[in-house]
Amino acid sequence: MHRRSALAAAVVMGVLPLAACGGGSSETPTPTEAPRTSVTEDGSGSPTIDKIRQNGRLLMGTTDSLPGVSVQEQGNGKYSGFDTQLSAAIAKEIGLKDPDPVRYRSASLDTRLNSLRSGDVDLVVGAIKTNQPQPQIAFVGPYLKVAQDLLVRSDSGITTAAQLADKPVCVVAETGAAQKLKAARVTQNVVEENLGSRCVESLQAGRVSAFSADDAVLRGYAGQAKGALKVLGVKLTDEGYYIGIPARDKELRRQLEAMLKKAFQDGSWARMYGEVYGTAEPAPTPPVLSPAPVTTTPSSTTATTTPPPR
Repeated sequence: MHRRSALAAAVVMGVLPLAACGGGSSETPTPTEAPRTSVTEDGSGSPTIDKIRQNGRLLMGTTDSLPGVSVQEQGNGKYSGFDTQLSAAIAKEIGLKDPDPVRYRSASLDTRLNSLRSGDVDLVVGAIKTNQPQPQIAFVGPYLKVAQDLLVRSDSGITTAAQLADKPVCVVAETGAAQKLKAARVTQNVVEENLGSRCVESLQAGRVSAFSADDAVLRGYAGQAKGALKVLGVKLTDEGYYIGIPARDKELRRQLEAMLKKAFQDGSWARMYGEVYGTAEPAPTPPVLSPAPVTTTPSSTTATTTPPPR
């Protein structure tokens, strides 16, 4: 009798405290809600989205010199282009109520990526043509299919790439456009400039016969020229633009991919395209999202991104 009482006392005084400390009770614990991974009480599961909601605005790293993609207007300082439309759509999807919910920070590609790593910006866009992960950075997309193409004067009589053999064609230096132009055997007579706007000036002045860059950018320049310039539509490459995100934020990737798929299907992507490039021609077929690359070793996380034309 005394031994049974002692055993009962041991259970009460010994086992129960151990169970409370996670020491291994034989009873099945009551299921509890999984801890939130977000930084706010009504968290989305994405630390990045929760940070954006908490701050009340989206900080977007971009470029300011790519007409049709992302360019800062002289005078009012506002940004325009497809990336601007996309940024506004992302802010709306996140739930920001401010009528002007995006703040842009313009910088070179390397600086943009470093700003994303440090948390100085929430996301990065601006003609990023890779989906290969880099240290602390992953990429979602493509949200826009692009191809290297050719811009010519509308009165030049040039209608095919073959007509440019041995003629001077301008490209922006250090963008990879010169190598792609030569690989496509368009011409070996390549003239390099530091800015796309200088290529356009040379084209309009007759110093070069064409300007080769991403078709999305060339359409922007053609729009600025109001009919004086045209894109040939020869599509020398097959590429796409991607959104840079913090690599560890898997929920952010999931939500951005869901938003893009919805935009592709419900017509809102086509409307964004028409807002930027006009509706004279139907919007192209939306791109197909690339799966997230599988990273197997730390050394495989580095990749080289091609700077966009400037």
